[in-house]
Amino acid sequence: MSDTWDEGGNPWIVKGMAHAFENDWFRIDEHDVIRPDGAKGYYGVIRVRRLAVGVLPIDAEGCVHLVGQWRFPLARYSWEIPEGGAEPGEDARGCAERELAEETGLRARQWVQVLEMDLSNSLTDEQAVIFIATDLSPGEADPDPTEVLQRRKAHFLKVLDRVAAGHIRDSLTVAAVLRAHHMAVTGQLPAALTAAMLRQGE
Repeated sequence: MSDTWDEGGNPWIVKGMAHAFENDWFRIDEHDVIRPDGAKGYYGVIRVRRLAVGVLPIDAEGCVHLVGQWRFPLARYSWEIPEGGAEPGEDARGCAERELAEETGLRARQWVQVLEMDLSNSLTDEQAVIFIATDLSPGEADPDPTEVLQRRKAHFLKVLDRVAAGHIRDSLTVAAVLRAHHMAVTGQLPAALTAAMLRQGE
């Protein structure tokens, strides 16, 4: 097996495209295609209007601030990092600051962008950006009217354990926690923050 990371070409031939559905959040494009095996077919793509943005807030004690809410499409409860959608042309960092303040009341003095992701890339073009926020200060939360949120603070290692056990399943949250752990163990975060995050016996 080659150790190179060369990118292959596009094996799909697009003969035409029609907008099958559109609302305020996404559009469905139906493509008339020739598949890689040479057969005729159709490929539906969900075009998401907003950029998904998530922020992992970690305080000086190494604790993560999470929010819990009922997720309608999954019909189950979900504990997550603060998340939202950036409007087209909106700065992702500005969106992250807004979502953190709205959902938790927290403000952060230190921000670092740590991940860019493609979400469910066989079905949708939705993309995500994730930040780590530190040096936190409290404030009053102001969630959207459709959001019924709970808040929870838990030590980073406990959150990591819940991710590893599959109790936390939200993709942005899983990715953010695993990325933060990688950054901590490889020396990419401030030493004091790393020590607080990885302190055993929490």
